Amino acid sequence: MKTKRILTISILALFLLSVLSGCIIIPRYKHFIIDAKTVKSIQIYDLRRVEISYGEYVQTEAPAYIIPNDEKVPFLEDLSNIRFSDAIIITVAAVDPSFFMEWTARINYNDGTFELISCAGYGEIYDENGEAVSGHHYGCEDDEWMDFLAKYVPEDILKETQQD
Repeated sequence: MKTKRILTISILALFLLSVLSGCIIIPRYKHFIIDAKTVKSIQIYDLRRVEISYGEYVQTEAPAYIIPNDEKVPFLEDLSNIRFSDAIIITVAAVDPSFFMEWTARINYNDGTFELISCAGYGEIYDENGEAVSGHHYGCEDDEWMDFLAKYVPEDILKETQQD
């Protein structure tokens, strides 16, 4: 009887917590470990001036910078060291807070597919026809992302964006 009462109170408390706070958050973590042999090129997009913050921009916008082939392996190794997190959010109101941040990496694979990764908690994988086939909500700290990109994107390109 006592166990049943504790269980009932616990379930009620969780329900009230979720209703009063509006959501329950369940964290997940990921490291993007990408084999450099499968990557054709890496492009960096500056989305500060782009009106579309979802994946369609890659079909109309030119990349701000293309990672040189000799920096591809170190770039992917450093990317794999960043801990991205995702939170499964169970909300009372259905919202999708996902969008790409100002700087997004496009990983172009040898088979014609590509993947978009940003710190803002949204990424997509596209097939060889440019159609989105899947998405994820993994993001990282803005400062960590910018420090990572600053190792590879020339300072004048980053400053140009920051001065606007």
